[in-house]
Amino acid sequence: MSANNASRTTDVSGTVEVRTPGRLHLGMISFGNPTVPSFGGVGVMVAGLGVEVRLTPASTLTASGPLADRAVAFARQCAEAWSLGQVGCAIEVTAAPPAHVGLGSGTQLALAVAAGMRQVFLVDAPSPAEKRFSTDETFHLAAAVGRGRRSCVGIYGFAGGGLIFEEGRFAGDPSKQVSPLVARVALPEAWRCVVFIHRDAEGLFGEAEKEAFARLPSVPEGISAELSRIAAEELMPAAERGAFDAFSDAVLRYGRLAGKPFEPESSRLPFHEALGGLIDLIGQCGIRGVAQSSWGPAVMACCDSPGSAERLVATLTGRGLALRYDMVITPFARHGAEVRYTRP
Repeated sequence: MSANNASRTTDVSGTVEVRTPGRLHLGMISFGNPTVPSFGGVGVMVAGLGVEVRLTPASTLTASGPLADRAVAFARQCAEAWSLGQVGCAIEVTAAPPAHVGLGSGTQLALAVAAGMRQVFLVDAPSPAEKRFSTDETFHLAAAVGRGRRSCVGIYGFAGGGLIFEEGRFAGDPSKQVSPLVARVALPEAWRCVVFIHRDAEGLFGEAEKEAFARLPSVPEGISAELSRIAAEELMPAAERGAFDAFSDAVLRYGRLAGKPFEPESSRLPFHEALGGLIDLIGQCGIRGVAQSSWGPAVMACCDSPGSAERLVATLTGRGLALRYDMVITPFARHGAEVRYTRP
């Protein structure tokens, strides 16, 4: 797309709004083993803890709000990838979860900005109607902002929400530029997720994360096989049936096993022992479906109803947990991101 194409919509004075779900990652199936696809795994999208951005054509490219610097960087990547030339846009990040805690904020922000840029500069007649994204559209956005090089859970989640099981891909296989989607299930509307976020703590990211992966041994083939079996034969079928107890049991066992290969590095994190204690405490409250998201410190607890989620939070608040953790009750996301153009 040439820079001339960008100029055709710069007179649009309305605002493009993009809202994404949040992402929780229950763990990768494999990495480092040449006989098994790398980076496949399971994740789930939640209706809360997502990203919201507003984009309005302007004379210069600026951003405000949380993660503003990253928003500008993603917008510049889009302009370069789509040959837009020098574009002007005011980006306002109106909501974003904490970065680097296991909530996928980087990918959701990147895709939200890309979706907004596409709507502002590459769509002839922006529609006021609410729009959602196909998987193909979302991977086009992801390519512009360089996402999906490892896990693609957040990309599939941006497109369609739900509980996601991705296959992974072999390094250097030109037939699989992205990790294929094995299955996606929309979880029951009544179910709730309680997300616990340890304040003032961050998981691994950037160069530190790359160095950690370089130090880790490959995932044993037996662990990869068992994770794939749990996902394919227990977790996804239980979600499809709405069998909460079976689903919760599979979440717990998948999360524990997926975390084993990472322990040489995750055990070095300052919040490691605290999260283990948190997971045990949630279990003592009768909640079995508990798992850490990515490197943490975010932890999810699955509840079968809003009332169950509220009772869990009340119990743990009574035990003083609110002094150290933010506790967020949210439905699971049954659809992906939304974009809307608002005329002035």
